[in-house]
Amino acid sequence: MKSIPAWILPLLAAALACGSGAPRVSGASAPGPMPATFESGDARLAFTLDLPPGRGPFPAVVTAHGSGLVTRRDLTWLSSQFTRLGFAVLRFDKRGVGESTGKYSGVGVTNGDAMIAQLAGDVAAGVRFLRTRPEIDGRRIGLAGASQAGWILPHAARELGDVTFMVLISGPVCSIGLEIYYSDLVEESDRPLDEGYAMLPAFKGPHGYDPVPVLQALHTPGLWLLGTDDRSIPVRDTIVNLQALAATGHPFEWRTYPGQGHSLSPAIWDDVAPWVLAHRSASPR
Repeated sequence: MKSIPAWILPLLAAALACGSGAPRVSGASAPGPMPATFESGDARLAFTLDLPPGRGPFPAVVTAHGSGLVTRRDLTWLSSQFTRLGFAVLRFDKRGVGESTGKYSGVGVTNGDAMIAQLAGDVAAGVRFLRTRPEIDGRRIGLAGASQAGWILPHAARELGDVTFMVLISGPVCSIGLEIYYSDLVEESDRPLDEGYAMLPAFKGPHGYDPVPVLQALHTPGLWLLGTDDRSIPVRDTIVNLQALAATGHPFEWRTYPGQGHSLSPAIWDDVAPWVLAHRSASPR
């Protein structure tokens, strides 16, 4: 699964040009001392809190990572979009990566349940940390992320119970096992997508972590952004699952982008912006 969309590379390069000593708080001046890390279990997670212009307390977004060795700098592209909309954004180095302590591990079928729970716990710890900060309106905190974050964010939202929204960019709504099987079929080949999807019913392997039971217990508004030509996650299966969840009253929406793959274009923000602004004051059920 790919974690960094190609279109954000210029933004990432600009962030890297600022040097290694990125401030822990950027944007408007923050009252009170700011710690270097927040705690999540046995890990101390190094972070940057980006603030929009103006005076707080601000609504906020906690970002989650895609797969791989992801640092907070890799999330600058996502933060910049939300600060433009008036949100403060917490982005942090994944546990065991960058300046964060703890042990890094990839996510697969055999360890998926434990790892998704642990990574979701890190996001939830970030929300709880923001609720201690005077710059932040703790009643208005949402979650956002891409790719693997599609498994992490619903788990974190269920743990917290009271976040205002989730934005999931190319996030799978299927089991880890099925996603791996699909990407093995089509991601590194020129096999037609229709052929790959036709082969999915033959999957008989272990499924591992499945987000559907988590989503069935969740009533946090969610927006999924999905490219119809994604070769990393099975978008058609994701949409079928979202349709079933929405049909039973869950406040889940999705937007599809014909011809786009796992790395979506900036045009998605034309859909994301009005949606998050409409939901930033929503009260979860």
